[in-house]
Amino acid sequence: MANRNVTLVRLCKTEKGWRRYPAVIGKNGRVKPGFARVDGKEKEFKEGRYQLRSYEGSRMVYAEAGEHAGDAMAARDKAMHLLSAKDSAAAAGAKIEEVPGRRNLRRELNRFVTATEDRGSMEAAKVYRTAGEEFLMVTGKTFAEDLTADDISRHLRALRKRGLEDRTIANRHARVLAFLRYLKLDTKSLAPYKPRYEERLPEAFGAEELQTFFDSMNNDPIKIVYELLLMTGLREQEAVYLAWTSVDLDRGILRVRSNPKYGFKVKDKEQRDLPIPEELLIQLREYRASHPTRKLVTGTALDTPNRKLLLTLKRRARKAGLNCGVCKSCMERKECEHWFLHKFRATFITKLLQSGMDLRTVMKLSGHSDLESVMRYLCPAADEAIQKHVSHVKWI
Repeated sequence: MANRNVTLVRLCKTEKGWRRYPAVIGKNGRVKPGFARVDGKEKEFKEGRYQLRSYEGSRMVYAEAGEHAGDAMAARDKAMHLLSAKDSAAAAGAKIEEVPGRRNLRRELNRFVTATEDRGSMEAAKVYRTAGEEFLMVTGKTFAEDLTADDISRHLRALRKRGLEDRTIANRHARVLAFLRYLKLDTKSLAPYKPRYEERLPEAFGAEELQTFFDSMNNDPIKIVYELLLMTGLREQEAVYLAWTSVDLDRGILRVRSNPKYGFKVKDKEQRDLPIPEELLIQLREYRASHPTRKLVTGTALDTPNRKLLLTLKRRARKAGLNCGVCKSCMERKECEHWFLHKFRATFITKLLQSGMDLRTVMKLSGHSDLESVMRYLCPAADEAIQKHVSHVKWI
C-alpha cells in the first residue's frame, strides 16, 4: 500500500547550506513560525520556507507550501483532504485524475524556482518565489492555461492597494513575467503594458555626515565594517560572506568571490579584484592580527555571517544624532530611511567619478555589467562642481 502521509517540513538556510527539517507544530495545532525540529530540539531559522513532503509510490516528493506558517498549515490541510478524497474515490471504484495537457501553476513555479537555484542564483530564486507565490494567491488560478490579462491587472491592483512603491511594483511585475515566459505564455497579450515608475537618482552620503558618523564610533568594533563598505563599494551580501582568504593583506587586494560554505555565489561578471585604500589596509591588518582565527571579515563574535548590518547601521546613525526626524521611518520606528547599506556603495562610485576616474574602470571596480548603470551616478557626482559653477555666474 502506498504511503499516504503528508508531512510539513521547513527548508532552512543553515551555515552548511539548505537543509530540510520537520516544522514545529504546537499543542494548539498551529505551526510555530520560523522554527524546525533538529535532533529532537526546536531551533529557529530566520531564512527558509515551508514544503509538503509526500510520496509518489516509493519516491519522496516535495511541494511548496509558502513562507508563512498559516499558509503552510492551510496547504498541508488541503493536501491531506485531497489524499482523503482520492482514497474515498478509490474505495468507491472511482479515480480522481488531473486534466491532461494542463499545467499546474504551483508545480510549475516550483520547477521554475528550482531551475534558477540550479544555476546558482539563490537570491534570484528567492525573489522569484516571493513574487510567484503572491501572484498565485491574488489570481486564485490553478492552471497556466486559464490565466488572462485581467489576472495580471488584478495582481497590479493588489500591489498598489498594499501601498508598495511604484518601483517595487514594477520589479514584482517583471518577475511574474519571467515566470510566464518560462511557461511559454504570450506575455505581450497578457501584459501589453509595463507599470511605470519614476527613476530615482542614486543617493550618496555627504562628507560632513560621514565624518560625524565615523567619529561617533571611535571604539566600536563594527566601525571597520562600514569603512569597508564605503571604501570598496561591496554589495551587502558580498560583505556579509567575505572570507579572509579573499583578502590579500600583503598586496592590498580584495577579491570578490563566491563563498560555497554559506551557499553564496556571485555571477561571473560580478567577480572582481579591488584595491584596498592604504588607510583601510592598515586597519584590516590590525583587526586581522587581533582576530587571527576568524574565517569571516565582517562576521559576528561567533564568526557567523552578520545579517544585522542594516539594523546596526540605523541604530548607530540614530545614536550619532543623524536621523532626519521627518521621514516616515523616523516617526514610526526612529530608524531613518536615509541611512541604508547600499548608500555606502553609491558613495563609493560617486567619489570615484568625482576623482576623475574613467567610467569603464569604475564599472569594473563596482561590478556593474554596463556603462549605463554607472552613468546614473554622474549627476550626483557633478553636484559640487555644478554648484560652484552656477554660483560664479553673474545673474544680474
